[in-house]
Amino acid sequence: MENSVEQQVCLKFCVLNESSCVEALKMVEAYQWYKKFKEGREVIEDLPRSGRPSTSNTKENVAKIKKNVLEHRRKTEKAIACDLNISNGSVHHILYDILSMRRVAARLVPKHLDFLK
Repeated sequence: MENSVEQQVCLKFCVLNESSCVEALKMVEAYQWYKKFKEGREVIEDLPRSGRPSTSNTKENVAKIKKNVLEHRRKTEKAIACDLNISNGSVHHILYDILSMRRVAARLVPKHLDFLK
């Protein structure tokens, strides 16, 4: 509860100073880090979080998907997911976010021309 009130105070300060939302977000994040260091934290890096680590977005799967797409440009995300036994969402993330590919005329093509290197 105390943390929420402190964040609201920071946000009100930003609004009164006519800061943008992005600047306000950066200020709240900086304030949280400042508070942690003031309380005695010495580690600069983020601490490990609980939760299950990603097992689909590995370098091996990225390489397999890249090879698969370059050989069969008209293959669907669902077919690739079935071949590699990973989820459709993971295939979509790898294709669009990691490999920066886009579907053009029913073919997956690289967004940047230096992709084939």
